[in-house]
Amino acid sequence: MAIPAGTCVGVLYFKQSNGKWIVGVHNGKTKNTVTSKSPLFLVHVSNRKEFFQSNPKPLIFYKTEAEYLKALANPPKNGTPFGVRIAAKETTSPAAHGCIAFLQQGTTAHNGKFIEYVAPNGVTYKNVNKAIEAIKVSPGGRLKYLHWNLKSLGGGRYELIQETASKTNVTNLRMLP
Repeated sequence: MAIPAGTCVGVLYFKQSNGKWIVGVHNGKTKNTVTSKSPLFLVHVSNRKEFFQSNPKPLIFYKTEAEYLKALANPPKNGTPFGVRIAAKETTSPAAHGCIAFLQQGTTAHNGKFIEYVAPNGVTYKNVNKAIEAIKVSPGGRLKYLHWNLKSLGGGRYELIQETASKTNVTNLRMLP
């Protein structure tokens, strides 16, 4: 089944790092419609610099190790080769809760799907656009969001699990483009 462009997802992947193969998970928003045969282009904010870019360069997760290694040797201009996709799962939540990126303490970036924001004065925002505006006026509250995480099954096997997370001292919030 295809995953439409613009879907908030978690991607379980493996990649080469310092000569070793590692497994990880990234959350973000699909830039393309993803099929079983296509690469996955993921809009994902990794740091403060990317957070403030209007259109961050997507991470590319390939279907095969050969495609990934070929892209590392000759990187495409339309994204950053990042790994081999093992699985991708849609992030579920109530309707109208957008796929977001946020900064914690002004520097640490996170990605997921918005649930609610509680401002420092105790006001709760369940609408992501109102939360974005509230943070501009009074940053530092607590953000509740959904994201996918990695669970080891042992023996080198992993699965994606969706979690509800909460982070404090949120200083910036944006919808992923």
